[in-house]
Amino acid sequence: MKSEIVYKNLEATLALIGDLIYTESFIVDGGADFLNSKNVTLIKGQKQFQISFILEWEERRYFNTAIETKLTEYKLTAESGDVYYAPERSTLLTNITDINIDLPEFKVSGSVSKLSTTPLADFEDKYHRVLIPISDTQFNFDHIARYRYDSDAAIKNRELVKVNIEKYKFHFYTFKKDDKVYWAIDSLQKLAFREFQELAYSIFNSYGFITGDLHLNEAYYVCSNDHRFVSDLELMYASLRDSLITGYGIYTTNPYSVYVPLFRSQQKEIDHKFVKTWTQKLVWFPEDVFSNLATLLYKNDSISRAALIVLEANLQPLELKAASYCVAFEAVCHTIKKEFGISSPNVIDNEVWNDTIKSQFSNLIDNLASKETINEDQKRILTSKLNNWNQPTNRDSLTAPFSKYSYTLSSDEFKCIDNRNRFLHGSLPVDERNHDEAFSELYHISLTIHKLIYILILKAAKFEGYIINYPKLHQHITGRNIDQELFVEI
Repeated sequence: MKSEIVYKNLEATLALIGDLIYTESFIVDGGADFLNSKNVTLIKGQKQFQISFILEWEERRYFNTAIETKLTEYKLTAESGDVYYAPERSTLLTNITDINIDLPEFKVSGSVSKLSTTPLADFEDKYHRVLIPISDTQFNFDHIARYRYDSDAAIKNRELVKVNIEKYKFHFYTFKKDDKVYWAIDSLQKLAFREFQELAYSIFNSYGFITGDLHLNEAYYVCSNDHRFVSDLELMYASLRDSLITGYGIYTTNPYSVYVPLFRSQQKEIDHKFVKTWTQKLVWFPEDVFSNLATLLYKNDSISRAALIVLEANLQPLELKAASYCVAFEAVCHTIKKEFGISSPNVIDNEVWNDTIKSQFSNLIDNLASKETINEDQKRILTSKLNNWNQPTNRDSLTAPFSKYSYTLSSDEFKCIDNRNRFLHGSLPVDERNHDEAFSELYHISLTIHKLIYILILKAAKFEGYIINYPKLHQHITGRNIDQELFVEI
């Protein structure tokens, strides 16, 4: 833990969130004729707010159309006078229920995915903060270089990571308040709201990529003209995509977390002396490398999506898992080649190809066309294919980035890379009639491609150190004897 102390004002933010969460009754202004002036109930659900209100007999003309109505932005006013805005397309009405036997009264219910204390236009050019509540009460930055911070709130778990993405600086931190755990990001300069959302997601995605767990689900965004977040606060609640909790972290500072399962799978006693030799090697994930990783994901949508695909694939059935890893692997390879100007060798020296071989084939095509053996369309197609004949092979194209980072691929890793094309075309590079063998082989290929993805992305972020070698860790499942250490140095 680094000794520098940072101070975080959180009381005002938590009070603002509490006002929204614990207020249930509101009067509506706008939205639709049947909703305007209604007394509605908003109750915080697991990932959104549940909305409900009553349609009475006099409003029976809306019974058949309320659910299909597209609501415009509307305002909600609490008894306290607090005002919130529900943007257009944020409310989904899903159900109408008869609640009165004697009188035709109906309860309309649905969900609200966004609420704010001011129109979203007011979130521009401000200091921004986002809080994501999570259920994991043990959440902290176990394996990354971090600082302690103080706060005006009575909180626990106060750890903070400093992140730089291009010209922007952020604090990425976590805390526990009562029975809730949050992770949060503060911008240290004013910026556009949409830009902050994208930058913050890159930070969350980077941490999820390293740890295997991406916490999202919902977020509380706070903006202010005050960099301390003490006054002039505005709040927006937003439902996000589902979290991806996979447990497939690639980095650890605790060698026991992976060596204990390995020794147990081998039915051996734990060699404590050997395991402890790794303690000095497995240092905190460097702060600057984490910033590099977040920058890489922010600047390259394809790599950001690949990181997300990897986490999604961790939760998929084996057949889909392998194919998804292969999609992510191709995207990462091609992006890194483009980003860093990495070239792959042509099949034949380009000068020899152009001066001798290509010209002979080109002359042959012209000759066949002149004799009308082939028509003009066929000539065009053949010429187009000829122009691509000397392009690098798929293997050369996908392995070139490893040469840049001085990582020597094994023959087994080459084989796994070659097999990825079959996955992408919907077939499996195994004998499906032998289920046990097919499972073992698919699992091994998946783990290998998974490892190679991490090697490329982390090396692109200038990482140097050790990552978990999952093909080795799970060799008791795949039946492979992996003659490597449980940690791979890259």
